[in-house]
Amino acid sequence: MRRIALCLLLLVLSAVTVDALAANPQVTIQVTGAVSGNIVLELYPDKAPITVSNFINYARSGFYDGLIFHRVISGFMIQGGGYDINMVTKTPGPPIKNESSNGLLNLTATIAMARTTYADTATSEFFINVADNNDFLDYDSIIYNYYTGNPHAQIGYCVFGQVVSGMSVVNAIAALSTTDDRPDEDVIIQSATVTSNEPLCLEKLDGDFDSDCDVDTDDLMKFAIQWLNPKCEGCYNADISSDGEVDFADFAKMAANWLKCNSITTPCN
Repeated sequence: MRRIALCLLLLVLSAVTVDALAANPQVTIQVTGAVSGNIVLELYPDKAPITVSNFINYARSGFYDGLIFHRVISGFMIQGGGYDINMVTKTPGPPIKNESSNGLLNLTATIAMARTTYADTATSEFFINVADNNDFLDYDSIIYNYYTGNPHAQIGYCVFGQVVSGMSVVNAIAALSTTDDRPDEDVIIQSATVTSNEPLCLEKLDGDFDSDCDVDTDDLMKFAIQWLNPKCEGCYNADISSDGEVDFADFAKMAANWLKCNSITTPCN
């Protein structure tokens, strides 16, 4: 009876299971100037984990604050994240791996990374598509060289999210008059803020029993409750090694990740 009572207590305490899925992260871009308003982006770390992590890091650090949408082409896209109002380039971080083969397409309202003509050169600049006919930006596993007829891969521009609110703001920017593709009146990014607060982990760490993307004292407490006790349905499963019991082998796996943080949305405590 005591064992059943303990299991019921743990079931109540673990109302959210470790397998519960966190919502996709969102970033809100506030713009002012020729166009004012908010653009809310939903990002897809399951499809583009490196790209999403990169974008969120720029947003969280304040890198985008004060930059402009410097390239606007009606019926195509709006691009920002690289230049200030004086068209001075802000020094970005290192380039990232191109994840354009993730199956996401450059359709209206999607956000993708800008880059040079080389595949793995995206840094901070991004663009938002305003048309559905931008398929020439997509990854293609097999295309044929026009002159030689030889097949090769077309490396695309990585889509990593989409606009879920504020597309009217995007369209208003796309409709601005421009000179050499730069809006005649500046559209300034006042802020880019991570507005989804649920933790989202790049990958699950052994020992992260409460799925908050780190291994900390809360996880240690949950581990201690199951130490040398048989597993019970509904409990946090501390049997990391899957040998049927919670023992020192599991503790060793947990200890290897002690105080590691693996969140790409909210900072770990």
